[in-house]
Amino acid sequence: MILVAGSTGSLGTEIVRLLRERGESVRGLVRATSATEKIAHLKELGAETAVGDLKDHASLEAACKGTTTVISTVTIITTAQAGDSFQDTDGAGNIALIDAAKAAGADHFIYISFNFEDFPSTPLTDAKRDVEEHLKSGLLDYTIIKPPLFMEVWLGPHLFGDLAAGEVKIYGAGTGRVPYVSTHDVAQVAVNAVYSPEARNRTIAFTGPDLCTQREVVEEFESAVGKPLIVTEVPEQVLEIQWQGAQNPFEKTFAGLMLGVARLDQPAMSRDETLPDDMLTIREFAQRRAHDSGF
Repeated sequence: MILVAGSTGSLGTEIVRLLRERGESVRGLVRATSATEKIAHLKELGAETAVGDLKDHASLEAACKGTTTVISTVTIITTAQAGDSFQDTDGAGNIALIDAAKAAGADHFIYISFNFEDFPSTPLTDAKRDVEEHLKSGLLDYTIIKPPLFMEVWLGPHLFGDLAAGEVKIYGAGTGRVPYVSTHDVAQVAVNAVYSPEARNRTIAFTGPDLCTQREVVEEFESAVGKPLIVTEVPEQVLEIQWQGAQNPFEKTFAGLMLGVARLDQPAMSRDETLPDDMLTIREFAQRRAHDSGF
């Protein structure tokens, strides 16, 4: 039995789908407040569900019972509910899940983090660092997966722009190389790690198939929609002021993430064996978004 925490999120659901395609027994950890249609979709995929909360240790013990592998995609960055915090959910909650997995006899914990080393400190990065350090303490075999920016988030309508309106934004000057990856490809890396002995007790950091600047990304989208786009540059100095001055943990985190993107100039990384052979490119993603926007 493989437990997937965060199973109603886009990444968690895709991991469940891929595992079920392989015939695995899968249990999705869901909240009592999770959308009924998302829980129904997990069941349609053939997964069972366990209702729990990362702040409720008893529910985690029950969810982990009989598992061999636990995969956590949990973060409240876009799904926070009343009482959630990066410290209690992303940090202490994931640590509690690791401890529950160990107590239940699971022998492998796969944690989806992100490649935050070049980003300024935020409540989110601090929580993820705490979880990674706990995993490395030797409780059980682990795999820490550190993907780059998700295309669906950072090249989507909220953080990138409205293609129908012809307006997009970049962070900073947009001249540093920024890696992006699709949700599906991250899910595939997580699933591959389940079956790869070489993935155990390793941190797997990777980039997507492209390593291009934000301005080059804009060019790909302009090609996809067939017209120039209006580009708004959010100055690095403005983002730094927002990050330095933010008091709210969520504002601090979002400002820090955007500042990190503005400063990022990612060097090329060697290819890891857990990566899919064919990963979604920026051009393909831009064409999909253009099609969905009516172009």
